Amino acid sequence: MESDISGFYNTLPPQYRQVPYAQIRGQLVERMVEQTLVADAARKAGLHKDPSVKQRIIAIERSLLNEAYLSRIMQKELTEEKVRDAYQKSIALQPKREEVHARHILVKTKAEADAIIAQLKKGADFAKLAKEKSTGPSGKNGGDLGFFADGQMVPPFSKAAFALDKGQITETPVKTRFGYHVIKVEGRRVAGQEKYEQASAKIRASLQDKIFEKIMTGLRAKAKIEIKGGVSKIQPIR
Repeated sequence: MESDISGFYNTLPPQYRQVPYAQIRGQLVERMVEQTLVADAARKAGLHKDPSVKQRIIAIERSLLNEAYLSRIMQKELTEEKVRDAYQKSIALQPKREEVHARHILVKTKAEADAIIAQLKKGADFAKLAKEKSTGPSGKNGGDLGFFADGQMVPPFSKAAFALDKGQITETPVKTRFGYHVIKVEGRRVAGQEKYEQASAKIRASLQDKIFEKIMTGLRAKAKIEIKGGVSKIQPIR
């Protein structure tokens, strides 16, 4: 049956499953035929009654049942909705740190800064003026300073930048030990928050552990477990 072949394909190691199913289907059929012939020969030889083989069969069956049982519950319990809900709750607990994205034009005198503000109010392009007039190292990049947190710049500059909304320009020049600044805020954001794509794997693993612990607690409560000489004896509680 086709389901048997595709099921066999899914048991292959990951490196083999990188090859498309349709491309190796013929090889899979041949491999299944070979395994069936050898297994039949083993039964005829009575190997399925050998104690060591019987133990391995029991161990393999136990492992497969474990995987199937846990997988079924995980698919039901570990939903995308629950992962996203856990992410939102974790975001709420993370420390908030606001950042602004700003540009500035640095000049030596207040008169120069006042003249630049006047030009900007008439519609001049901030980045172009920064390239032409700024004496700071960011001038060649249109005065772009990128995002920064409060306290990362000298106090007068930081205070003025964080007082602006997106798109606003300082009404008056801001004086620091470097000279006079004209500042424009390009954007604001809350930093320090891990993106869902980055956090989801860790959250999923954590939820998986909790679900597994819940399953095992429930199963243990319904069973009587005795361990003697390293051998466990498990009986369901009626």
